[in-house]
Amino acid sequence: MSKKESKIITDRHGNKITTDEIQWICQQHHLGEIQRIIGVLGGRANVPILVKTEKGKYVLRYVTHPASKERIKYIEDIILCLKEASIPVENAIKNKTGEYYSLINNRLIQVYPFIQGSSFKFVPEQIKSNARMLNRFHAALNLFKQGPLPIDSICPTEENLKIRLNRLYQHKESISNSSLSKIESLYSLLIKHWQKANEIEFKDTIIHDDWHPWNHIYNKDGSVACILDFDYVRPGKRAYDVAYCIYWIFMRSPNKSSKINSKMYLDSYDELTLEEKKFLPIVIAKVALFFIIESVVEVDNQIKVNEPLIEFLLSQGGERFFL
Repeated sequence: MSKKESKIITDRHGNKITTDEIQWICQQHHLGEIQRIIGVLGGRANVPILVKTEKGKYVLRYVTHPASKERIKYIEDIILCLKEASIPVENAIKNKTGEYYSLINNRLIQVYPFIQGSSFKFVPEQIKSNARMLNRFHAALNLFKQGPLPIDSICPTEENLKIRLNRLYQHKESISNSSLSKIESLYSLLIKHWQKANEIEFKDTIIHDDWHPWNHIYNKDGSVACILDFDYVRPGKRAYDVAYCIYWIFMRSPNKSSKINSKMYLDSYDELTLEEKKFLPIVIAKVALFFIIESVVEVDNQIKVNEPLIEFLLSQGGERFFL
Protein backbone atom coordinates (compact mmCIF):
# COMPACT_ATOMS: atom_id res chain seq x y z
CA MET A 1 0.00 0.00 0.00
CA SER A 2 1.56 3.28 -1.09
CA LYS A 3 1.99 6.36 1.10
CA LYS A 4 -0.51 8.18 -1.10
CA GLU A 5 -3.15 5.67 -0.11
CA SER A 6 -2.47 6.09 3.60
CA LYS A 7 -5.48 7.22 5.62
CA ILE A 8 -6.79 7.52 9.13
CA ILE A 9 -9.98 5.77 10.22
CA THR A 10 -12.01 7.30 13.04
CA ASP A 11 -14.12 4.59 14.63
CA ARG A 12 -17.56 5.04 16.21
CA HIS A 13 -15.94 5.65 19.58
CA GLY A 14 -13.82 8.53 18.24
CA ASN A 15 -10.54 6.58 18.26
CA LYS A 16 -8.03 7.12 15.45
CA ILE A 17 -6.71 4.05 13.60
CA THR A 18 -3.88 4.65 11.14
CA THR A 19 -2.78 2.70 8.10
CA ASP A 20 0.60 2.08 9.78
CA GLU A 21 -1.19 0.55 12.76
CA ILE A 22 -3.26 -1.73 10.53
CA GLN A 23 -0.15 -2.77 8.59
CA TRP A 24 1.61 -3.59 11.87
CA ILE A 25 -1.30 -5.82 12.92
CA CYS A 26 -1.21 -7.59 9.56
CA GLN A 27 2.51 -8.24 9.99
CA GLN A 28 2.03 -9.56 13.52
CA HIS A 29 -0.58 -12.07 12.30
CA HIS A 30 1.26 -13.12 9.10
CA LEU A 31 -1.38 -11.65 6.78
CA GLY A 32 1.06 -10.12 4.29
CA GLU A 33 1.11 -6.63 2.81
CA ILE A 34 -2.09 -4.57 2.75
CA GLN A 35 -3.57 -4.03 -0.68
CA ARG A 36 -6.68 -2.18 0.46
CA ILE A 37 -8.46 -1.08 3.62
CA ILE A 38 -12.07 -1.74 2.62
CA GLY A 39 -13.67 -0.10 5.66
CA VAL A 40 -15.46 -0.53 8.96
CA LEU A 41 -18.14 -3.23 9.07
CA GLY A 42 -21.30 -3.13 11.18
CA GLY A 43 -21.36 -3.84 14.88
CA ARG A 44 -22.77 -2.31 18.04
CA ALA A 45 -19.84 -2.57 20.44
CA ASN A 46 -16.61 -3.71 18.80
CA VAL A 47 -15.02 -2.17 15.70
CA PRO A 48 -14.42 -4.65 12.85
CA ILE A 49 -12.25 -3.37 9.97
CA LEU A 50 -12.21 -5.29 6.70
CA VAL A 51 -8.86 -5.35 4.88
CA LYS A 52 -7.55 -7.04 1.77
CA THR A 53 -3.95 -8.25 1.79
CA GLU A 54 -1.85 -10.25 -0.62
CA LYS A 55 -3.15 -13.40 1.13
CA GLY A 56 -6.88 -12.58 1.11
CA LYS A 57 -9.52 -10.69 3.07
CA TYR A 58 -9.44 -10.43 6.85
CA VAL A 59 -11.38 -8.74 9.63
CA LEU A 60 -9.39 -6.83 12.25
CA ARG A 61 -11.64 -6.72 15.28
CA TYR A 62 -10.89 -3.89 17.70
CA VAL A 63 -12.36 -5.08 21.00
CA THR A 64 -14.12 -2.34 22.99
CA HIS A 65 -14.15 -4.21 26.33
CA PRO A 66 -11.00 -6.39 26.42
CA ALA A 67 -11.01 -9.67 28.32
CA SER A 68 -8.17 -11.25 30.27
CA LYS A 69 -5.67 -13.53 28.56
CA GLU A 70 -7.24 -16.50 30.39
CA ARG A 71 -10.73 -15.51 29.27
CA ILE A 72 -9.62 -15.19 25.63
CA LYS A 73 -7.99 -18.63 25.77
CA TYR A 74 -11.21 -20.09 27.25
CA ILE A 75 -13.30 -18.60 24.41
CA GLU A 76 -10.91 -19.96 21.78
CA ASP A 77 -11.09 -23.42 23.42
CA ILE A 78 -14.89 -23.26 23.18
CA ILE A 79 -14.60 -22.39 19.48
CA LEU A 80 -12.24 -25.34 18.94
CA CYS A 81 -14.78 -27.63 20.64
CA LEU A 82 -17.52 -26.33 18.33
CA LYS A 83 -15.28 -26.90 15.29
CA GLU A 84 -14.80 -30.51 16.34
CA ALA A 85 -18.60 -30.83 16.30
CA SER A 86 -18.63 -29.47 12.69
CA ILE A 87 -20.29 -26.23 13.76
CA PRO A 88 -19.32 -23.27 11.53
CA VAL A 89 -17.04 -21.05 13.63
CA GLU A 90 -13.63 -19.42 13.20
CA ASN A 91 -10.84 -19.12 15.73
CA ALA A 92 -8.90 -15.87 15.89
CA ILE A 93 -5.65 -16.03 13.88
CA LYS A 94 -2.63 -16.25 16.18
CA ASN A 95 0.15 -13.68 16.06
CA LYS A 96 3.93 -14.24 15.92
CA THR A 97 4.12 -15.05 19.63
CA GLY A 98 1.26 -17.56 19.49
CA GLU A 99 -1.36 -15.30 21.09
CA TYR A 100 -4.93 -14.97 19.80
CA TYR A 101 -4.66 -11.17 19.93
CA SER A 102 -2.30 -8.24 19.60
CA LEU A 103 -2.05 -5.05 21.66
CA ILE A 104 -1.30 -1.61 20.24
CA ASN A 105 -2.01 1.85 21.65
CA ASN A 106 -3.73 0.25 24.66
CA ARG A 107 -6.21 -1.54 22.40
CA LEU A 108 -6.76 -5.27 21.94
CA ILE A 109 -7.20 -6.52 18.38
CA GLN A 110 -8.18 -9.97 17.14
CA VAL A 111 -7.90 -11.06 13.52
CA TYR A 112 -10.26 -13.38 11.64
CA PRO A 113 -10.60 -14.62 8.07
CA PHE A 114 -13.40 -12.80 6.25
CA ILE A 115 -16.44 -15.04 5.70
CA GLN A 116 -18.48 -14.26 2.61
CA GLY A 117 -22.23 -14.48 3.07
CA SER A 118 -25.53 -12.74 3.69
CA SER A 119 -27.00 -10.98 6.69
CA PHE A 120 -30.26 -11.96 8.38
CA LYS A 121 -33.33 -11.04 6.32
CA PHE A 122 -36.16 -12.94 8.09
CA VAL A 123 -36.17 -15.60 5.37
CA PRO A 124 -37.90 -18.72 6.81
CA GLU A 125 -34.91 -20.95 6.12
CA GLN A 126 -32.62 -18.51 7.96
CA ILE A 127 -34.94 -18.59 10.97
CA LYS A 128 -35.09 -22.39 10.98
CA SER A 129 -31.36 -22.81 10.38
CA ASN A 130 -30.50 -20.38 13.17
CA ALA A 131 -32.66 -22.32 15.65
CA ARG A 132 -31.27 -25.69 14.59
CA MET A 133 -27.73 -24.32 14.91
CA LEU A 134 -28.46 -23.04 18.44
CA ASN A 135 -29.65 -26.54 19.39
CA ARG A 136 -26.39 -28.02 18.06
CA PHE A 137 -24.39 -25.30 19.82
CA HIS A 138 -25.96 -26.14 23.19
CA ALA A 139 -25.56 -29.89 22.66
CA ALA A 140 -21.88 -29.59 21.66
CA LEU A 141 -21.05 -27.56 24.79
CA ASN A 142 -23.28 -29.43 27.23
CA LEU A 143 -20.35 -30.94 29.15
CA PHE A 144 -17.79 -28.23 28.47
CA LYS A 145 -15.86 -27.04 31.52
CA GLN A 146 -16.64 -23.74 33.21
CA GLY A 147 -13.96 -21.09 32.81
CA PRO A 148 -13.36 -17.37 33.44
CA LEU A 149 -16.60 -15.41 33.23
CA PRO A 150 -17.15 -12.27 31.15
CA ILE A 151 -17.02 -8.92 32.91
CA ASP A 152 -20.61 -8.24 31.89
CA SER A 153 -23.63 -10.30 30.84
CA ILE A 154 -26.83 -9.92 28.83
CA CYS A 155 -28.39 -13.00 30.41
CA PRO A 156 -31.54 -11.83 32.32
CA THR A 157 -31.04 -13.86 35.47
CA GLU A 158 -32.57 -12.47 38.64
CA GLU A 159 -29.06 -11.58 39.84
CA ASN A 160 -28.20 -9.70 36.65
CA LEU A 161 -31.50 -7.82 36.65
CA LYS A 162 -30.83 -6.75 40.26
CA ILE A 163 -27.38 -5.48 39.28
CA ARG A 164 -28.89 -3.43 36.45
CA LEU A 165 -31.61 -2.07 38.70
CA ASN A 166 -29.04 -0.99 41.29
CA ARG A 167 -27.07 0.82 38.57
CA LEU A 168 -30.27 2.52 37.49
CA TYR A 169 -31.10 3.66 41.04
CA GLN A 170 -27.70 5.34 41.25
CA HIS A 171 -28.96 7.77 38.59
CA LYS A 172 -32.62 7.86 39.58
CA GLU A 173 -32.61 11.67 39.62
CA SER A 174 -32.45 11.43 35.79
CA ILE A 175 -35.55 9.19 35.62
CA SER A 176 -39.14 10.27 36.18
CA ASN A 177 -41.03 8.88 39.20
CA SER A 178 -43.64 7.34 36.90
CA SER A 179 -40.94 5.47 34.92
CA LEU A 180 -39.26 4.22 38.11
CA SER A 181 -42.61 3.08 39.48
CA LYS A 182 -43.37 1.25 36.24
CA ILE A 183 -39.99 -0.48 36.22
CA GLU A 184 -40.36 -1.60 39.86
CA SER A 185 -43.84 -2.93 39.14
CA LEU A 186 -42.70 -4.87 36.05
CA TYR A 187 -39.69 -6.29 37.91
CA SER A 188 -41.79 -7.46 40.88
CA LEU A 189 -44.40 -8.99 38.60
CA LEU A 190 -41.87 -10.89 36.47
CA ILE A 191 -39.93 -12.22 39.47
CA LYS A 192 -43.23 -13.37 41.03
CA HIS A 193 -44.09 -15.30 37.84
CA TRP A 194 -40.56 -16.70 37.51
CA GLN A 195 -40.56 -18.05 41.07
CA LYS A 196 -43.31 -20.47 40.04
CA ALA A 197 -40.94 -22.18 37.59
CA ASN A 198 -39.21 -25.45 38.44
CA GLU A 199 -35.65 -24.45 37.52
CA ILE A 200 -34.47 -28.06 37.74
CA GLU A 201 -36.34 -28.61 34.47
CA PHE A 202 -34.30 -25.85 32.80
CA LYS A 203 -31.25 -27.43 31.18
CA ASP A 204 -27.79 -25.99 31.85
CA THR A 205 -25.07 -25.72 29.21
CA ILE A 206 -22.64 -23.15 27.86
CA ILE A 207 -24.71 -20.33 26.35
CA HIS A 208 -23.69 -17.75 23.76
CA ASP A 209 -25.49 -14.95 25.64
CA ASP A 210 -25.73 -12.74 22.56
CA TRP A 211 -27.38 -15.13 20.12
CA HIS A 212 -29.39 -12.71 18.00
CA PRO A 213 -30.00 -13.40 14.29
CA TRP A 214 -27.50 -10.75 13.11
CA ASN A 215 -24.62 -12.37 14.99
CA HIS A 216 -24.44 -14.92 12.18
CA ILE A 217 -23.47 -15.00 8.54
CA TYR A 218 -25.76 -16.98 6.21
CA ASN A 219 -25.28 -18.95 2.99
CA LYS A 220 -27.49 -18.37 -0.05
CA ASP A 221 -29.71 -21.30 0.94
CA GLY A 222 -30.35 -19.73 4.36
CA SER A 223 -28.09 -22.06 6.33
CA VAL A 224 -25.70 -20.60 8.89
CA ALA A 225 -22.24 -20.02 7.41
CA CYS A 226 -20.58 -18.75 10.59
CA ILE A 227 -21.40 -17.87 14.21
CA LEU A 228 -19.94 -14.57 15.42
CA ASP A 229 -19.13 -12.66 18.62
CA PHE A 230 -18.37 -14.96 21.55
CA ASP A 231 -17.58 -12.14 24.00
CA TYR A 232 -20.35 -13.05 26.49
CA VAL A 233 -20.23 -16.86 26.25
CA ARG A 234 -20.77 -18.43 29.70
CA PRO A 235 -22.55 -21.23 31.60
CA GLY A 236 -26.31 -20.73 31.82
CA LYS A 237 -29.80 -21.98 31.07
CA ARG A 238 -30.22 -22.82 27.38
CA ALA A 239 -33.69 -21.24 27.49
CA TYR A 240 -32.02 -17.82 27.88
CA ASP A 241 -30.39 -18.08 24.44
CA VAL A 242 -33.66 -19.27 22.89
CA ALA A 243 -35.65 -16.47 24.54
CA TYR A 244 -33.09 -13.83 23.57
CA CYS A 245 -33.23 -14.76 19.89
CA ILE A 246 -37.02 -15.01 19.87
CA TYR A 247 -37.18 -11.57 21.50
CA TRP A 248 -35.34 -10.03 18.53
CA ILE A 249 -37.35 -12.00 15.97
CA PHE A 250 -40.62 -10.98 17.64
CA MET A 251 -39.64 -7.32 17.90
CA ARG A 252 -38.13 -6.90 14.43
CA SER A 253 -40.18 -9.19 12.17
CA PRO A 254 -41.78 -7.27 9.27
CA ASN A 255 -45.39 -7.30 8.05
CA LYS A 256 -46.99 -8.57 11.28
CA SER A 257 -45.10 -11.87 11.05
CA SER A 258 -43.77 -11.71 14.65
CA LYS A 259 -45.88 -14.54 16.05
CA ILE A 260 -45.44 -16.83 13.04
CA ASN A 261 -41.67 -16.35 12.97
CA SER A 262 -41.32 -16.78 16.73
CA LYS A 263 -43.22 -20.06 16.72
CA MET A 264 -41.23 -21.20 13.68
CA TYR A 265 -38.04 -20.57 15.61
CA LEU A 266 -39.12 -22.53 18.66
CA ASP A 267 -40.43 -25.43 16.56
CA SER A 268 -37.08 -25.58 14.75
CA TYR A 269 -35.07 -25.59 18.00
CA ASP A 270 -37.30 -28.52 18.95
CA GLU A 271 -35.86 -29.60 22.28
CA LEU A 272 -37.12 -27.51 25.18
CA THR A 273 -38.82 -29.32 28.04
CA LEU A 274 -42.50 -28.65 28.72
CA GLU A 275 -41.48 -26.53 31.75
CA GLU A 276 -39.06 -24.50 29.60
CA LYS A 277 -41.80 -23.89 27.02
CA LYS A 278 -44.34 -23.02 29.70
CA PHE A 279 -42.13 -20.30 31.18
CA LEU A 280 -40.49 -19.15 27.92
CA PRO A 281 -42.81 -16.09 27.71
CA ILE A 282 -41.57 -15.04 31.17
CA VAL A 283 -37.93 -15.43 30.09
CA ILE A 284 -38.60 -13.35 26.96
CA ALA A 285 -40.31 -10.73 29.15
CA LYS A 286 -37.20 -10.69 31.36
CA VAL A 287 -35.10 -9.99 28.25
CA ALA A 288 -37.43 -7.07 27.47
CA LEU A 289 -37.06 -5.78 31.04
CA PHE A 290 -33.27 -6.07 30.74
CA PHE A 291 -33.31 -3.67 27.79
CA ILE A 292 -35.58 -1.26 29.68
CA ILE A 293 -33.12 -0.97 32.56
CA GLU A 294 -29.87 -1.32 30.56
CA SER A 295 -29.35 2.41 30.02
CA VAL A 296 -30.51 5.45 32.00
CA VAL A 297 -30.61 7.58 28.85
CA GLU A 298 -32.87 5.12 27.02
CA VAL A 299 -35.29 4.23 29.83
CA ASP A 300 -38.38 6.11 28.62
CA ASN A 301 -37.96 5.01 25.02
CA GLN A 302 -37.33 1.38 26.05
CA ILE A 303 -40.45 1.37 28.24
CA LYS A 304 -42.46 2.56 25.24
CA VAL A 305 -40.95 -0.16 23.05
CA ASN A 306 -40.95 -3.09 25.49
CA GLU A 307 -43.87 -2.62 27.85
CA PRO A 308 -46.50 -3.74 25.26
CA LEU A 309 -44.50 -6.94 24.67
CA ILE A 310 -44.25 -7.66 28.41
CA GLU A 311 -47.99 -7.04 28.83
CA PHE A 312 -48.76 -9.46 25.99
CA LEU A 313 -46.42 -12.15 27.36
CA LEU A 314 -48.02 -11.91 30.81
CA SER A 315 -51.55 -12.05 29.39
CA GLN A 316 -53.49 -15.31 29.13
CA GLY A 317 -52.76 -15.51 25.40
CA GLY A 318 -49.09 -14.78 25.91
CA GLU A 319 -48.63 -17.29 28.71
CA ARG A 320 -49.88 -20.11 26.44
CA PHE A 321 -48.25 -18.79 23.30
CA PHE A 322 -45.55 -21.47 23.02
CA LEU A 323 -47.50 -24.45 24.38
